Amino acid sequence: MKTGDDTAELPLYDAILDDIYDGRLAGGQRLKVSEIAERYGTSTSPVREVLRRMQGEGFVEIHPNRGATIRPTDAGSIQNIFEVLQMLEPYFVNWFADYAPPDLLDELEGIQARIHELPHSEQRAFRKLDFQFHEIFCRGHYNQTAAEIWRNLRTTLNVQAARLRISPARFEAIKKEHDELIVALRANDPARADTVIRKHVDGSFVQMSQQIRALGMKNVAAH
Repeated sequence: MKTGDDTAELPLYDAILDDIYDGRLAGGQRLKVSEIAERYGTSTSPVREVLRRMQGEGFVEIHPNRGATIRPTDAGSIQNIFEVLQMLEPYFVNWFADYAPPDLLDELEGIQARIHELPHSEQRAFRKLDFQFHEIFCRGHYNQTAAEIWRNLRTTLNVQAARLRISPARFEAIKKEHDELIVALRANDPARADTVIRKHVDGSFVQMSQQIRALGMKNVAAH
């Protein structure tokens, strides 16, 4: 969503997302427009725009006469997102593998080098770099409607899954799978790239499912 005051909206959007991610704004918490504006030092107009945007992306619920609340994280929502990503990721990677321009491959390797430098404890930084890594595959795709759906879903997943920890073993597996994917893309090998990306997304789904069960998160979306 764009407004007439984009310079105010985008930093505000990121700031609210960061506070949700870090737990400073919790699921079920009411968001009063005037309090949010004061908290972030802005006017009420961009706050309303950001809340409407977040409602569309699933972070916020807006009810008549009750205002906005942060949508609580639930297992069903996370699993539903993953099911869609399991379809979209191979769709983009297969297309990308056919042409894989050198400049984007170089950018991909640069992001991967930064991921390799991160310790396991820096999970928030990792999720941001992982988003950038995967976003390259859909950046120049002809179907930007699908690309925008992917971006929204990955952003939602990063925020809603903030409580879920990536295990050390999975952290190492992700880095290895990224490396394998880059090799396949350098070789313009769609079949190999497809195999790797499917293993990659499925592995992350299994890891998150285990974390969801361990935390006893409710499957609200299935009710």
